[in-house]
Amino acid sequence: MKKITYNKSGAWHIVLLLVRIWLGYRLCGASYSSVVDIIFHPKERTFFEKWFGDELHFPIPVVMAFLAKGAELLGGVLIFMGLFTRASALLVAFTMLVATLTANLGENFNIDGGFTISYLIFALILIIQGGGKYSLDYFRLKQTYYIIA
Repeated sequence: MKKITYNKSGAWHIVLLLVRIWLGYRLCGASYSSVVDIIFHPKERTFFEKWFGDELHFPIPVVMAFLAKGAELLGGVLIFMGLFTRASALLVAFTMLVATLTANLGENFNIDGGFTISYLIFALILIIQGGGKYSLDYFRLKQTYYIIA
């Protein structure tokens, strides 16, 4: 009988790839139209001004909305590619923490809170572990890539 061995490191790199692809895809999908709306559509800009200003009480609400949605979009693209993964994940984690604490702890928690907390947890994994072997960071750094096990 042949013993089956399990390559934990190889499997972990695949998990990191899947986390990066999923998180990057979801962030881009959730933020792209918002960024475009803030820039090009005055009616939607008014929506963000009311939401971030009147409801969430942020100063300069349109700028804050653009920064939040822009961080999601830029972070999502970079995480998807595995480029500057830790820094991008830190940006996303901060954005998701603020979103959870300011917008999603109340009545919207069951709808949006689960998403922002999940994205925060995925981002924390990438902050700790990096993008993995199947990332542009791995090829960019051209050095031994360590996984915390």
